[in-house]
Amino acid sequence: MQAFVTAKIAKGFNRERVMQKLLSIEEVREVIELTGDIDLLIRVDVLDVEKLMKTVLKIRSVESIATTDTRVVLSVQQAKA
Repeated sequence: MQAFVTAKIAKGFNRERVMQKLLSIEEVREVIELTGDIDLLIRVDVLDVEKLMKTVLKIRSVESIATTDTRVVLSVQQAKA
């Protein structure tokens, strides 16, 4: 199962360091820095909802993460080359 977690970083924290901490979480596959009101888009791959909940708790435990919001991927379509 794949999900995206959006996160806001508290002021005063080094974004690069935060991104590296997030990438050290086993289920995190990618961390994308964004402009606007959301700082990070975090892609995670997990086996089930219970593992997703645990992963989100790990993300929230990173010291600088102020808020998160989670979206579960229902389906994916890709452009043809």
